[in-house]
Amino acid sequence: MESERTSWLTPFVDRFALLLVQYVGIIKRQTIQSSIYAYAGVGVGFLTQGVFFPNLFSKAQIGLMALLIAVSQVLVQASSLGLNNAGGRYFPYFRNNERQHNGYLIISSVTTLVGFGLCVLLLWLGKPWVVAQYGTQSPLFVEYYHLLLPLTLFTVYFAVFDNYAKLLYDPVTGTLLQQFVQRVLILAVGGFYWLGWLTFDQFLGVWLLAFLIPTLLMVASVVRDGNLFFDRRYLSVTPQLRRDLIRYASLSLTTALSTQIIVTIDKGMISNTLGLDATGVYSTASYFAAVIALPATALYKVAATLIAESWKVNDRANILMIYRKSCLNQLIAGCLVFVGVAVNLPSLFTVLPAGYEAGYFVILWLGLSKIIDMATGVNGLILSTSRFYALDSVLFIGLIIITILANRYLLPRYGINGAAIGAVLATFSYNFIRTLLVWVAFRMQPFSWRNGAVLVVTALVWFLSEQVPHYSGSMWQTGSDVIVRSSLITVLFLGLLYVLNISPDATDLLNSVWQRAKKIRG
Repeated sequence: MESERTSWLTPFVDRFALLLVQYVGIIKRQTIQSSIYAYAGVGVGFLTQGVFFPNLFSKAQIGLMALLIAVSQVLVQASSLGLNNAGGRYFPYFRNNERQHNGYLIISSVTTLVGFGLCVLLLWLGKPWVVAQYGTQSPLFVEYYHLLLPLTLFTVYFAVFDNYAKLLYDPVTGTLLQQFVQRVLILAVGGFYWLGWLTFDQFLGVWLLAFLIPTLLMVASVVRDGNLFFDRRYLSVTPQLRRDLIRYASLSLTTALSTQIIVTIDKGMISNTLGLDATGVYSTASYFAAVIALPATALYKVAATLIAESWKVNDRANILMIYRKSCLNQLIAGCLVFVGVAVNLPSLFTVLPAGYEAGYFVILWLGLSKIIDMATGVNGLILSTSRFYALDSVLFIGLIIITILANRYLLPRYGINGAAIGAVLATFSYNFIRTLLVWVAFRMQPFSWRNGAVLVVTALVWFLSEQVPHYSGSMWQTGSDVIVRSSLITVLFLGLLYVLNISPDATDLLNSVWQRAKKIRG
């Protein structure tokens, strides 16, 4: 009898094992592809945000663009009404290609349109308050306040179709369009302004196209893959699924809004307290810190769907494996980029206009916050896709209060450095609590000696790198110094990881690269 039962279960067990192997392969392949596109975008972004724009626009103009994007990101989360986040949790119950995924794209698109309409009403009602709060310190923001409408619309529908593609296991296209194509377009528009073809007012109008075009291309990608489904005949949601979806979306909206507010509130409070000049310096500094988190962005796009699928079949072992690997490998990637950025800061400030050196410690503090976030891996995704997702929402409400109070205290005393310190405190707080909740609720603890070893290697490489004097003068000398220094840091960091075999995944990747290099040479 036992033999018969085993025989009957064998095909299902084998099929699930095959899917598990495929899922792990998907994470590795797509994370690598996304990272390549993202770092190509970093190269373009460095030229644009790190060198070109600071020498082209005033600090206030750069601060304006940063503030518009920050506020629009909050509005994007509000416009989605939590459905984009809920999709990661419940799309497995919609997934059916023959039935056009039971109308999920219709539900997502219409819900977002309703949410955007509410945001338009909010912006209209809130304009008098914005004028009163920002009219003195940041008059440019008041002047161009209306640009929030198209910027939010373009960005939120990019998010709708990018999220939809991600749920269908294509996170790469969205990363390519948002991290690379969009930045190339922004660089091109800046070039038009530099050539004198556009006034600043006209520049902002054309700048919006850099957000519209990726959205149109994202829709075209979904069409190309044969996944643009808008046939209402297939719209089907069970009463139970509808209730679960609404409840989860409501709570995830709180979480998503809170997360975005925590990330962007520093720019809003700096603009209100210190003015757009300070926002321009801070946003330029925060760009370099954001580079550190790019591998995490790529991973999250893939991992959210896979963790949700694992919860559906209660495969905790797979979730723990993803959790452990994400903590270790993200920490490695983040620390390598952090050291590279930190050591090259003296060279960076030689190519920026006077005044931007005030962002030196902002970069280090914000970089530390990214390292903390990456070191704790997918703890938030595990919570948000589990039955304890409500705890994550409650947690973030408290963190908004902590962030506001921290900025109110630190900003007047330490300026933009105070805002960066507040970001570190907030990031550490919510990741500590999240990690603790995952450990208590699911007995999942992702850390080992390997994580500590990465930090030791990072400190050693950073210390040794600082002993080498900087050579700067001409642009050529500065560029050569950055290239040589960064190459040495990379070789030393990865060499120590390889010799100590701290990460089996990293070791396998380095071996694979080495074998391919040998084939090319041979």
